[in-house]
Amino acid sequence: MSISNLIQKWSGINETSKILIIVDDIQKSIADSIKEEKIYEVQIEYFSKNDAFFSLLKSMKSSDLVMVLLSIDTYMKSGANEYFSALKKPDWLIAKYIFVRLDISKESLIQGLSTDKELVYDKIEEMNSLNSDAIITVTSESGTNISFRVNPFTTCSHEIITDGGFAFLPPSETSADVITDTANGKIVIDMTVGQLYHFGELIGYFGLVSEPIMLIVKDGIIADIYGDNMATEFKDKLFGLPIECRKLVELGQGLSKMEPTGLIGVDESIIDSCHFGFGDGWKCGTHLDLVIKNPIIKHYEAVEVIHGKTNKRSGRNTNGTIWQG
Repeated sequence: MSISNLIQKWSGINETSKILIIVDDIQKSIADSIKEEKIYEVQIEYFSKNDAFFSLLKSMKSSDLVMVLLSIDTYMKSGANEYFSALKKPDWLIAKYIFVRLDISKESLIQGLSTDKELVYDKIEEMNSLNSDAIITVTSESGTNISFRVNPFTTCSHEIITDGGFAFLPPSETSADVITDTANGKIVIDMTVGQLYHFGELIGYFGLVSEPIMLIVKDGIIADIYGDNMATEFKDKLFGLPIECRKLVELGQGLSKMEPTGLIGVDESIIDSCHFGFGDGWKCGTHLDLVIKNPIIKHYEAVEVIHGKTNKRSGRNTNGTIWQG
């Protein structure tokens, strides 16, 4: 299926809709491919802060589409992040609005947009079924076994169903905040260690792991890291930052059928994975995501003590299977 038709699938544009794609040199080739398909009237514009650029955007109708298709470097350094967000459409924009995952390749974009909508919405429903009052346990074949409490899961829009709507594409994630100090156990990273930034400065670029990396988490904080040379470098750089950067703050579940790339924005969005987010970026300057494959996520009620006997009530796996605690 063409990229244009995949965009139509998630945006609901029609044959009269115009598409304006905001690009930089790094991502322009993807926009060129969409234009060359000649299915819709496509205009490609480089991001700019001049009045003519914004006047053009404001002239787009509610049935038209504005797409932001940029690299991380341009988004962070050109000032585009002051005007465009993955989670909210600009108040001054009338047209439909799609924010495309930063730095995504053409291959990953096609894979993600090709995801069956039913898979996306079923996964969101599964995660919403996890009781926020319960203890969440995440396990995996690689050895992850960690428990904690979370707030309710939330997600942003991944499909435009009305004129003037917005979506973050490919479908990214549904996530929940981890309640402070409740996490204990181990996480075995068998897919991706995200890029490590501190107040915008790149401290370490890691990516796909060649060997699993084990993290020990005690009372919500990474207490130790074991593994190969990447693990050693990762520990040295992470432990050189304030301890708040090692605090587990998020559990995220991916929503798109894509292959791992080493780019954290793509890999954390893979539907057959989940990720753990460490550090509140607004407070400590770091938010680090770590991705594992094929997790089993389940919940159970807190242990009750009744007449001296413990009683764990039944719970539910994210695959819908009822189990008994």
